[in-house]
Amino acid sequence: MTGCVDVNPPALENGTISIHDIQGCSHQSPYLNRTVEGVTGIVTRKISNGFYMQTDQPDDKQCSSEAIFVFTRTYPDVRPGDLVMVSGQVDEFMPGAIEDRNLTLTQLTDVRFQVLSQENLLPDAVEIGGKGLFVPDLEIDNDGLTMFQPEEDGIDFYEGLESMLVKINSGIVVGPKNYYNEVVIIPEEKVGVNLVSSQGALIQQAVDPNPERIILNLSNENSEKVNLSSRLAESVTGIVDYAYGNFKINVFGLADFSVITPEIDRLVNNPDSLTIVSYNVENLSLFDGDAKFRGVAEDISRSMDNPEIVILHEIMDDSGIEDDGVVTAQKTLARLTDQIEELTGVRYSVIDNSPINNRDGGIAGGNIRSCILFREDSGIRIADPAQNSILKKNPTRIGPDEWPFSVTRKPLVVLFEYKGEQFLVVALHLTSRGADSPLFGNVQPPERSEVEKRNQQALFINNFLVEFHQRSPGIPIYVAGDLNDDPWSDTLSILSRDLLVNLNELIP
Repeated sequence: MTGCVDVNPPALENGTISIHDIQGCSHQSPYLNRTVEGVTGIVTRKISNGFYMQTDQPDDKQCSSEAIFVFTRTYPDVRPGDLVMVSGQVDEFMPGAIEDRNLTLTQLTDVRFQVLSQENLLPDAVEIGGKGLFVPDLEIDNDGLTMFQPEEDGIDFYEGLESMLVKINSGIVVGPKNYYNEVVIIPEEKVGVNLVSSQGALIQQAVDPNPERIILNLSNENSEKVNLSSRLAESVTGIVDYAYGNFKINVFGLADFSVITPEIDRLVNNPDSLTIVSYNVENLSLFDGDAKFRGVAEDISRSMDNPEIVILHEIMDDSGIEDDGVVTAQKTLARLTDQIEELTGVRYSVIDNSPINNRDGGIAGGNIRSCILFREDSGIRIADPAQNSILKKNPTRIGPDEWPFSVTRKPLVVLFEYKGEQFLVVALHLTSRGADSPLFGNVQPPERSEVEKRNQQALFINNFLVEFHQRSPGIPIYVAGDLNDDPWSDTLSILSRDLLVNLNELIP
């Protein structure tokens, strides 16, 4: 094991301190809150409130970044290629709120700067992957941030490149372009040593958090879709940045990716069997545009072939985010089922799961919940529970007044009947992981403050289902939903125990 830390920074003398001295081999500068004079570097990029500069005289340490952000507050009068000399105070900027547990970015503030010369060549961009720097591929951090090990820890590797010019010559897309114009790639040589789905998605494992993933933050001029398994056709260059719990590369100009048309697996339902699907519709609101409703309807009716039962998660109430006491979602569900019927002629019946106002979490006033659509035309109906059943009413909710489900969606339980046979469906949406600290955050290992609550929810549900099974041993039980945890988590083990089969374990 190797590592390096700066214990005592050298004494300050005007004009003798370099950017790599300020950055140090650490996540925070050894010169924090101190004033530095005469720091030189070449401007590599400017933005609305500052510029990045990088030395053209690097040291021989991989652990210390050779670049820094200069915070000028207003649009700076510099250009890329300018050699500048800067004086100012060393600061650590933390994006987001303190409770987000983000890392900080080293910067110079309260600055004075002078342009020494213009039209200089930019420093060479450091290649990541390929024939360049080896990206750690097993550990984000293995020492609680007590050692600085860019050869071993992904979080230290990227910190050692903070604000620097880097280039990626090749890579495979393992996370398609998202709403924020971000694309996730891994170096081509990492594909064979990772778990990648048949469609090209990088899969996290219990023993591998995938620190080698590279997030390319594309400029707005990159408007084309980028799908899974696309290849980076030409090298890209950019600046290493950090935001929202992740290191990312702010890419210059256009990025060229090979065009891949994804193959969408479509369910083909057997008329002699019954299909149950679970689908998180991400805060579906009555006030969403037609495109979202049509997209969800097409998924259900075409990609899923109109399954007999559809468990929906994150359905908002009929007033959307308006915090006005409305809790029902009948209008929202009706708009969706009308859209499905318009597409295919299939009419779904709905089971709402209305909460007490602002008691189930999610966006304030939104009252998101799990609901169920089912096809009465297929012969499904809501069953009459036996007299000795644990179900005092049908449908019902699990634990509405129990502490594990406070400010959390309450599981919806429905006893159905199909071709003379009864079966139980449980729709879950457990407590969010929104309170977790980020994988690349300032707490290592990451905090998971709500994991015990999810475990207690799983235990309560399991106890409920065990009692149901003991009273009605011949009735099958189907549990589906958004569990907000990992396939290998204690939450899933507690939920399953000796009663349920975790179908995830049957997937290759």
